[in-house]
Amino acid sequence: MSTVPGLNQIQFEGFCGFMDRGLTEELYKFPKIEDTEQEIEFQLFVETYQLVEPLIKERDAVYESLTYSSELYVSAGLIWKTSKDMQEQTIFIGNIPLMNSLGTSIVNGIYRIVINQILQSPGIYYRSELDHNGISVYTGTIISDWGGRLELEIDRKARIWARVSRKQKISILVLSSAMGSNLREILENVCYPEIFLSFLTDKEKKKIGSKENAILEFYQQFSCVGGDPVFSESLCKELQKKFFQQRCELGRIGRRNMNQRLNLNIPQNNTFLLPRDILAAADRLIGMKFGMGTLDDMNHLKNKRIRSVADLLQDQFGLALVRLENVVRGTICGAIRHKLIPTPQNLVTSTPLTTTYESFFGLHPLSQVLDRTNPLTQIVHGRKLSYLGPGGLTGRTANFRIRDIHPSHYGRICPIDTSEGINVGLIGSLAIHARIGHWGYLESPFYKIFER
Repeated sequence: MSTVPGLNQIQFEGFCGFMDRGLTEELYKFPKIEDTEQEIEFQLFVETYQLVEPLIKERDAVYESLTYSSELYVSAGLIWKTSKDMQEQTIFIGNIPLMNSLGTSIVNGIYRIVINQILQSPGIYYRSELDHNGISVYTGTIISDWGGRLELEIDRKARIWARVSRKQKISILVLSSAMGSNLREILENVCYPEIFLSFLTDKEKKKIGSKENAILEFYQQFSCVGGDPVFSESLCKELQKKFFQQRCELGRIGRRNMNQRLNLNIPQNNTFLLPRDILAAADRLIGMKFGMGTLDDMNHLKNKRIRSVADLLQDQFGLALVRLENVVRGTICGAIRHKLIPTPQNLVTSTPLTTTYESFFGLHPLSQVLDRTNPLTQIVHGRKLSYLGPGGLTGRTANFRIRDIHPSHYGRICPIDTSEGINVGLIGSLAIHARIGHWGYLESPFYKIFER
């Protein structure tokens, strides 16, 4: 405890995490791409990727207004399915900006630093509020890895609803059925089946009579569609894209939090919201209504996660690969249409990756020009934490409770160093010994106390 840790360590650990894990995770997500007639298949061989030493030095990058970066190369194969022939080449994906010894990146000759962001951790949170009659209303909010929210609420008649928007809500039974559970499975997996049966009318039974009926009912409520829509694959894909992908992808952190809060044992690799999660959350909500269980403090740091440099760079790399996928798909189709023979090098361009990172470092609110007033301001700037930014809060919507000092900040966030004006309490600094743990939580060491 007497040794002060490296003050730029949080930046170095974040960047190393991206280079060691994030890079390969996103490359493995790159799909195999086929032409429309399924004659040619393009794929990346991730195991062979390599990063080349920068061609210029840091000082030269600053003087010549260049980016201090490393070139990324990956082996790619083009397979002709009719003849089973394969052409393999090493292709240039693009440039990835590197981090220097100051914990910063040099982009177009300018020292830039990426600020760590504090977000609400994905999972489920229970709270209660008083309505206009002074009666406590209990709600459970499921937060996805993307920041989307699904609220469960219980009314005076103990009926449970899932609120998909401010104006639209749907029965928990219809939601569970749309996700694949039938009535028998629902009643077998809840602790209070009599409460679920109490509001099961004949009309409700018809809605959940089959998965197709439940999906149609859910689609009508979610999309505010009138009339009688017809079940189809395109309808399912639209619902999957607009609702389930945005609000039901928990991620590995969200899955861990859901398992801990609801006493579930669902495998960690199952990162999407399941009917079991919904039913367990509804059970816990009923228990809250009856005075069992504890409510959550949304402002406690145990319910926050740090979106580190690694997460931000990995998100941008994944976005660049999606753009690259669209380019390759279009180029393959164009080559087949014009009866040309494509090669892996002809299909891939470095533009998506290079422009994505240039845009991120130049325009993203969490990427800032390094404060070089003096050495102390440089160190402090690299240890900033911000509630602002994409997916976070804004200076006009953040309330006083979020800005205030919380007991959980002790040993983790400095209670003195913060911004002034509209962003007061929303931008802070790490305490000296604080660090980011494996699951994205802020951790602080403590002294062991022994009895004498």
